[in-house]
Amino acid sequence: MKITDALAMASVRRVLFLGVLLALLVGGAVGRFTSPVTGLEVTFYNAGDLMIESISLDFGSADTQSSIQAFRIPPGKARTLVLNHAPGMGFNVQVNYPDGRKQEFCALRGDVQVKPRINLKL
Repeated sequence: MKITDALAMASVRRVLFLGVLLALLVGGAVGRFTSPVTGLEVTFYNAGDLMIESISLDFGSADTQSSIQAFRIPPGKARTLVLNHAPGMGFNVQVNYPDGRKQEFCALRGDVQVKPRINLKL
């Protein structure tokens, strides 16, 4: 085998490898940004002056029960939580503040948004 043939084969391999890599990256990006949301992406915004120590969410259906916790959301900041829960079914929220106060409520029952925002303020 001649040197020029060996160099040409390496170039073909490199182009093939880069082409496959590019196709995987483009496919992954397209799939990520066009996939349907299968649950809820709820954004909790701390609209108050106090740090939120924690947020506890409880939700479920006839077959499953789930809980999620988020910790420390400073004033003026937001946190997005993804729930494997159908829109409109609602879920229980407990917000805990550093001084011991709590907020408890049922959120988004009957609301079919898939990316809602909940403003929290004492």
